[in-house]
Amino acid sequence: MGQSMFSREVARKLEQEINSFETCRGLSLRARDINIDRKGKEIEGGAEGEGQPNSSASAMLEFTAGSIILAREDIEEEE
Repeated sequence: MGQSMFSREVARKLEQEINSFETCRGLSLRARDINIDRKGKEIEGGAEGEGQPNSSASAMLEFTAGSIILAREDIEEEE
């Protein structure tokens, strides 16, 4: 997995996506979820997340590692 959102692995994975709008939207939603989760942990007195990449970079790194899939799978196949 890439260690930075600017790594070669992240760039290659993003280039392979067919629908760039869906990719951007999916990454944005995941980054928002990561940010909400981190803010919740800070409020509860948990880890502050120092040393972690920002939420956008974390979403891109998860995408590259295959932890999240951005493509819609609810599209029906024609019979």
